[in-house]
Amino acid sequence: MMKRWFFASLLLGNCIYAKAQLHQSGQTAVEVSVGALDGFRLPHQDNFGYFAGIAFSKYHTRYLYWKAGMQLNQKSYAYDAVRIPLQQWLGTAEIYTRILGRVSQSLIINAGIGAAGGYESINSDRRFVEGAAIGNRSKWVVGPTAAIEAEYLLTGNLILVARAKEHYLFRSSVTNTRFNAGIGIKIILPAKDDE
Repeated sequence: MMKRWFFASLLLGNCIYAKAQLHQSGQTAVEVSVGALDGFRLPHQDNFGYFAGIAFSKYHTRYLYWKAGMQLNQKSYAYDAVRIPLQQWLGTAEIYTRILGRVSQSLIINAGIGAAGGYESINSDRRFVEGAAIGNRSKWVVGPTAAIEAEYLLTGNLILVARAKEHYLFRSSVTNTRFNAGIGIKIILPAKDDE
């Protein structure tokens, strides 16, 4: 019985210690994320959209980190019996700050701002569909972003992220705003001192 208590307390102590090591200055992480674009719709509905992204983060302090990444916004618009695809390939640069929560309690709320820019492709840059001309043009887009996210600490180096983010993209020929809501997994990379 004593051995069980000893191992249980050792395991709990290791978990608390591991969590205490998160969000440290100089710490880096990679993240993959997916979610819905401009609201949730089923794949065969008009305006169905999704996004997927990958990013690299670095903590400046325990409460502040910056992130750079790549994101694909994919959407389809109905025209008669066909779907016209829209793709936005975006590079993003953002900075996040903690607004609520503590690492020891496993849940943290962050707010972020940044910028995104890239190429918006409409119908794979083809101007005609079903014999009709598409008035919207493919072009380069750029603009600010704002986000709020919740981080839930799963293990010593694994974080579940839920995020809502709004892009405002100047020069888009379809719509300037793009709302993303989704989830991601962030993996804290080992520091050189840990190796």
